Amino acid sequence: AEKEKTQLARQELTDFRNSVENITSSKQEDKIVRKMEVLRQKQERRKGKKAANPDNRPLPASKIKPVAEGDTVKIKGQSTAGRVLEITGKNAVVALGNIKTTVKLDRLEHARMGSASLDTEIMKSTFVSNKTQDQMYEKKLEFKQDIDVRGMRGDEALQAVTYFIDDAILVGMDRVRILHGTGTGALRTIIRQYLQTVSGVKHFEDEHVQFGGTGITVIDFF
Repeated sequence: AEKEKTQLARQELTDFRNSVENITSSKQEDKIVRKMEVLRQKQERRKGKKAANPDNRPLPASKIKPVAEGDTVKIKGQSTAGRVLEITGKNAVVALGNIKTTVKLDRLEHARMGSASLDTEIMKSTFVSNKTQDQMYEKKLEFKQDIDVRGMRGDEALQAVTYFIDDAILVGMDRVRILHGTGTGALRTIIRQYLQTVSGVKHFEDEHVQFGGTGITVIDFF
């Protein structure tokens, strides 16, 4: 009788182990099936992307809407909003409150606010400009009418002249001078090509021979 009980206990233990192994094996199979399904879905997504872009080329970035007349814009890096009054070539005349200034198009960006917020911002700009007219007048008095770019590389000189001309128009200067020297004539040519694109420039010419001649360009504004 004891022997039969022992055999029965062993059989029950064996059956229990087998059932546990079956459960464990079943769970492992479920995990494997789930992993295979995830891998299959990933492969299908990759195939879909490859079919949409067979050459694996980078997709083009969304195009930025170009600035147009009448748009409300800001100068990059500044918070004051204004409206574009006129576009000539690569330059735009922008009204910032009571001030009109000529700015290169690549220095402008659309002001991303609701129409009500934009109107409020423009009103603030007008209010601020009215309050700071005296400061602008003082800035005009302190503005140096000459800029010396002799010895600079072409790109450095052009950038310096661009900011100089923008500021001159902003403060309402009538005439300025650019000292570029004679040398090979490269700086003179680059600067004058740029001046031809600025709508606020009325006229430019060589300085009088007694005061520098072809080494200096004199610019008159409207």
